[in-house]
Amino acid sequence: MLSIFGNAVLPVFAVVVMGYAFGWLKLFGKSEASTINKTVFYVFLPALLFKLVAQASFDKFEPLYVLGYLGAELVVYLLTIWLSYGIFKRCMRESLLLGMAAAYCNHTFFILPIAEVLYGQDALLPVTAVIVIDNLLILGGTVLALELMGKNGTGSTFQNFCATFYTNPNMIALALGLVVSLSGFSIDNGIGFYAGFVGSAAAPASLFALGLVLNGQPFKLAEPLVVSVTALKLLVVPAIGWVLFEMVFALPDYWVGPGMLVAAGPSGVLAFVIGVQYGVPEKLLSQVILVTTFFSVVTVTAVAALTA
Repeated sequence: MLSIFGNAVLPVFAVVVMGYAFGWLKLFGKSEASTINKTVFYVFLPALLFKLVAQASFDKFEPLYVLGYLGAELVVYLLTIWLSYGIFKRCMRESLLLGMAAAYCNHTFFILPIAEVLYGQDALLPVTAVIVIDNLLILGGTVLALELMGKNGTGSTFQNFCATFYTNPNMIALALGLVVSLSGFSIDNGIGFYAGFVGSAAAPASLFALGLVLNGQPFKLAEPLVVSVTALKLLVVPAIGWVLFEMVFALPDYWVGPGMLVAAGPSGVLAFVIGVQYGVPEKLLSQVILVTTFFSVVTVTAVAALTA
């Protein structure tokens, strides 16, 4: 377990800690974090997503894997909404985003590099499959629900929903990657080199910026809802995932390992970003991201030790 932590988990987590430390030392601030995140969103991440999807071997795709992972996500997503809205009396829009935070993992930046170290190239298809499904269904469904509940803006619900996708460079990159992959077109050329070269900067830059942003957030475990969402994300998602992967669908190990690693990962930052865009209170969202990021070091290491 110590070798897994030291050789795979710690190097990735250290980038978050470095960003946190540089923010604490006042060497970088919110404006720098915003600039880095904007560069990642518009430049680095589209290249990474395009290359991942374009080179994915979808002919080896396992539908039951996606069904199992999506099942675990949806159970926790709906349970979190019920808990937040029904028990803790938060507004429905905030509850939706807390549900997304409990389901949507930071797979692209945090888990993918760790999975590649532990499982090699076998990790790419399982993790990429979750990335595609999460962006299309979890992100898309959340945005659609928020639009149906109304947004401070102009235009129809359908127009706003569609604009979320066709103006998003990462959605465009996913779509282009799928076209390339399904058409059989090779990117073992300058296109692939460019995408790999630029995309390799996405994870470290994003994690460093995440550390900067988290530095300004209070680390509070006293909030019962934060504890509940953290437990649902880091414990319940992998527990349900394991039952579905192993006991229900009996998937091969090379699907189960990477899938469990993603399930045990921290909340992705997109829930927070969407909350800011839609004017939803983001205090609890930021705390969930902070707490799950730090405690996921334990869950990811434990899952890796059991499956790697």
